[in-house]
Amino acid sequence: MGEKKRVPGLIALKQIIETTSSYTGKDFFKALVKHLAEILDVYGVWVTEFWPKQNKLNALAFYLDGAFVEEYIYEVANTPCEPVLGSEDICHIPKNVIQLYPKDPDLKPLGAVSYMGISLRDNNGSVIGHLALLDNKPMIELPEVFAIFKIFASRAAAELRREKAQKKIIESESKLNRLVNGTSDAIIEFNADFKITQVNEAATTLFTRNTNSFLDKDIKELFSAKSYSKLKFIIPQHEVLSNKYGALHINEPLLCINSKTESFPADINLSCYKFNNEMFYVLYIKNIKEQVSDKIKIKALNTETIILREKIKSQQFDYIIGRSDSIKKCLELVSQVGPTGANVLIQGETGTGKELFAKAVHDASERKDKSMITLNCAALPSELIESELFGHVKGAFTGAMSAREGRFSLADQSTLFLDEIGELPLTLQVKLLRVLQEGTFEPVGSSETKSVDVRIIAATHRDLKELVEKGTFREDLYYRLNVFPLQIPPLRERGKDIELLAIAFLDKLTKKSALSVSPLSKSDIKKLYNYHWPGNVRELQNVLERCVITSSDGNLNLNGFLPITPIKEKKILNASNIFTYKEMEHIERENIVKALNLTNWKISGAGGAAELLKIPRTTLTSKINKFSIKRMAM
Repeated sequence: MGEKKRVPGLIALKQIIETTSSYTGKDFFKALVKHLAEILDVYGVWVTEFWPKQNKLNALAFYLDGAFVEEYIYEVANTPCEPVLGSEDICHIPKNVIQLYPKDPDLKPLGAVSYMGISLRDNNGSVIGHLALLDNKPMIELPEVFAIFKIFASRAAAELRREKAQKKIIESESKLNRLVNGTSDAIIEFNADFKITQVNEAATTLFTRNTNSFLDKDIKELFSAKSYSKLKFIIPQHEVLSNKYGALHINEPLLCINSKTESFPADINLSCYKFNNEMFYVLYIKNIKEQVSDKIKIKALNTETIILREKIKSQQFDYIIGRSDSIKKCLELVSQVGPTGANVLIQGETGTGKELFAKAVHDASERKDKSMITLNCAALPSELIESELFGHVKGAFTGAMSAREGRFSLADQSTLFLDEIGELPLTLQVKLLRVLQEGTFEPVGSSETKSVDVRIIAATHRDLKELVEKGTFREDLYYRLNVFPLQIPPLRERGKDIELLAIAFLDKLTKKSALSVSPLSKSDIKKLYNYHWPGNVRELQNVLERCVITSSDGNLNLNGFLPITPIKEKKILNASNIFTYKEMEHIERENIVKALNLTNWKISGAGGAAELLKIPRTTLTSKINKFSIKRMAM
């Protein structure tokens, strides 16, 4: 990357895009490494896929000293590629790479001096490969080179993810690879004003326009009104929705229109970058007109994609959606307690997602390689719970035709999640306490003592301390379970999370039902914020599912599913319903929080919370301090 061959960032970007855009798979990777090496003037460039079990990298394309190297597989350990796989940013070694990695067998024969690499990751952040440069001269730090490198690492990661997803689909059910192969990507760059600044040759073919007819035109000329509206809605959310490298796949096909007013559906990826302090966006557009004509195959593809995503998400924290301070604090606590093995008591209202947090604790532990075992203590009759927990031998009771393992045996060396622990009968609380204290139990009808190593995560929407005071829950068991308490906040206290969850649920629901609905409007979002959500996240999901099912012409209608006066769903004081002082304080606090949210935290003056509550400003300020009310991060 010497000064004499230095290529300005935007020109280099344009050259590499135009020389790689017509390829997919191995041809794309070969074109990418070759043109990166030539344009950046480096000795070698290679892109790989990562084999985690073998801890090896397999070169998908390797261009070295003007020629391609075939079938190149190498160990990750003791090479400069090793720190790359553990980082999410560029690893740059400007010189002395041989001295830093003397055990790498390939560096010295190549006369290597400098190195630069970046990991390629899937949608959940797991490493799937890497892209790297190697040079036989010092490699100085050039910001524009770093930017190009990151953009095409993202493109390489997207192509690698596409190939992996395609293999999964072929293995599972169908020959749908033609949906993602055989067409060239049209690439269109536009600025923050939605004016087109650059296109490649594939774009001119796809849209039947010459290059000059594109430039300085509004991007909306290429889409139907509905698709343009969706694209315009998604672009401001790019930072929130994109992956680590700024790439975002738009999940639903958009309808494109060429110069002959012919329309075609397109699969689209969106990325963005800054150049000279100006924001640019790039669309990668693939015509899928032939594929979408077969609705059965499209539905099969959507179903398979959902299954694969859910399988991947089951091992990651990204199944918990939220950026509010309260959720961040909960996840921080999960990360702290997960590896310790301590028992955890998760408390929160019905529908807050306690089981997801239990799964997160398990996934953060050393037991994550084994499945978490679950038992809902409220879902079974009391006479069956003992058998479910501890198992039974053949003939232990009427109907016990064979022996059966209980949940404790199944959870040995793993985690047992006891949901609704407050419903566990007192007689079984004694037996549960023994397992927690001694790690032993006897199956029903057996005198054999079994030993197990089980971590307990319990959850309840009830106040266990109150149950202890009433004598329906053992105090010693409570303290055994409550080693590490985790309080899940209700949805009404999570601020902006309501919108994030709603968007995520709509995305999932529309894919599952193969329906297309308009994005949430500002009015819809305001209605969601104003509602009290007594059923929390579960109620939000149910409401949106009903809206999707009953949507007309793709338009959501929340009016029929949100009560006009949601506060009436809360208990109202009357002659047969007496609240404790603590309950009254809780109701007062929630009422103040709602007033503050409705007035955007304007405390005094016209339209302020004090006016809405009809109390003096000083009184409201005093109560905010008394109840420790703090504004949630939006």
